[in-house]
Amino acid sequence: MGFGLVKKVGGGFRSFSVQAAKGVSSPSLKIDGVREIIAVASGKGGVGKSTTAVNLAVALANNCKLKVGLLDADVYGPSIPTMMKLSGKPDVSQDRKLVPIENYGVKCMSMGVLVEGKFDAIVWRGPMVMKALEQMSRGVEWGNLDILVVDMPPGTGDVQLSISQRLQLSGAVIVSTPQDVALMDARRGVNMFSKVKIPILGIIENMSFFKCPHCGEPSHIFGKEGARKTADEMSVPFLGEIPLEVDIRSTSDEGKPIVLTSPNSAASVAYTEMANKLVRRLEELSGQTTIRPEINL
Repeated sequence: MGFGLVKKVGGGFRSFSVQAAKGVSSPSLKIDGVREIIAVASGKGGVGKSTTAVNLAVALANNCKLKVGLLDADVYGPSIPTMMKLSGKPDVSQDRKLVPIENYGVKCMSMGVLVEGKFDAIVWRGPMVMKALEQMSRGVEWGNLDILVVDMPPGTGDVQLSISQRLQLSGAVIVSTPQDVALMDARRGVNMFSKVKIPILGIIENMSFFKCPHCGEPSHIFGKEGARKTADEMSVPFLGEIPLEVDIRSTSDEGKPIVLTSPNSAASVAYTEMANKLVRRLEELSGQTTIRPEINL
């Protein structure tokens, strides 16, 4: 049985039917063929969570040489199609599963590639959102993946909690900016995952500082080392700092992740180091050292 995705066309609406995946009702929380699932989350919007998820996924695939998928779980505001420069609609396999769209070595799935209008609002209540997320996770032909990165919707509400309970997450990454308001929400994010027994892989401080292009001095616009201090206080790993750079914004808008377009930039080096830390953390939690074949820095 399928469910209808409603999309606006011209002045009206028409339904776009996507077949439900076989075995969705299975009590197993695993996704066939997927080894590790990590959530990239934030307590609030506007902190660069999706940009971080994209660059981590691309770094894991291209620098860590892993088989990587990227699931855009932000149903109401999907941005992965733009940031990953995805085009076209996904095919449907013989098993009636969606075939992810691949770019930059990463297999991607997002509500943004399933609806027609780029700027149409998706006006759905919770149960419909959860059906869509079920379809985009287990209803996708991911193949064999080492890591599936889930770009979570911002906040700590019902959708985030349901995703955490329905997918067998290996761990969560919390993205925050350094200011106190963002860090309060980051703490809520850590506490939410802790309540459902999901390990915190670490906290990332985004927009950590702005390096003046003229004098080279860093300016801590949103505060200094707030995420590092929060990580220490909550006894969770601190994964590192991402500077506030114009190129991060421009490459995201162009759909060309900075880890590929400017691999030697400070941001790209930071993303790659964080990707390596995530792999090591996953290996520690699973008690194995075979997630990756080789790391190329």
